[in-house]
Amino acid sequence: MCYILNMNRIDKIVKKINDRAEIGIVLGSGFGNALPEITNVHEIEYHNLGIKYNKVEGHTRKFVFGDFNGKRVLIFNRLHFYESGNLDNLRLLYKIICKLGVKTLLMSTAAGAVNKNLNPADLVLVTDHINLTGQNPLIGNNPVKFLDLKNLYDKELLNIAEKIGESKGIKLNRGIHCQLTGPTYETPSEIKMLRLLGVDTVSMSPVLDAIEAYSLGIKILLIAGVTNKACDIENDSINHKEVLENAGAMSKNLKTLFEEIMLKL
Repeated sequence: MCYILNMNRIDKIVKKINDRAEIGIVLGSGFGNALPEITNVHEIEYHNLGIKYNKVEGHTRKFVFGDFNGKRVLIFNRLHFYESGNLDNLRLLYKIICKLGVKTLLMSTAAGAVNKNLNPADLVLVTDHINLTGQNPLIGNNPVKFLDLKNLYDKELLNIAEKIGESKGIKLNRGIHCQLTGPTYETPSEIKMLRLLGVDTVSMSPVLDAIEAYSLGIKILLIAGVTNKACDIENDSINHKEVLENAGAMSKNLKTLFEEIMLKL
């Protein structure tokens, strides 16, 4: 099956939005309190643009535009593969933000700790990923796009974030993130496998998002916020409520990081 999006549809959506932005921010589950302080706010909900989605607790579904430090910022939530079983909406979302002018994307994801040295509320700067979804958003492109991903997670943005963390007293780790499809959490055997592969954090996003955005020429910084110790899954159960609660607890530091990074862009 060839997933070719209707560019006329994208142009119509962009025209209806009637706004532009230089910087994009996509938040993970429960990170609503990490929103930067923006002014001149303009909101438009996905359903008003004809974008369909499934309800996921901890996620609003709208574009929020605002001004920060003289720059126009777009804040939005991702559309997950597990919602529909295909990548059409994910592709649509990132092609829209590209058309809106976004050149830099600051991303977060609520993640489980595979690395035993990580704990809830730790923040991890993602330097690389392992994609175990069996999916790729670039499948079906015409012409076929062979994309080198070794610089997907922008080194300059990583260094900026690390220096800000040092100056603000925010501990930041570096690590490798893995995406599985979800919506089930990982089994004990899967966690053991991920540890053998050298994975530090795992979630149901945002590797596929990052690949699509990077293919469109967007610079990416991804921060994984540890919401639970996936490595203890043999002894403790995991639930979405716990994920949301722990995400809320680290939102203050994530907000500081995003705001300080934007000041330097």
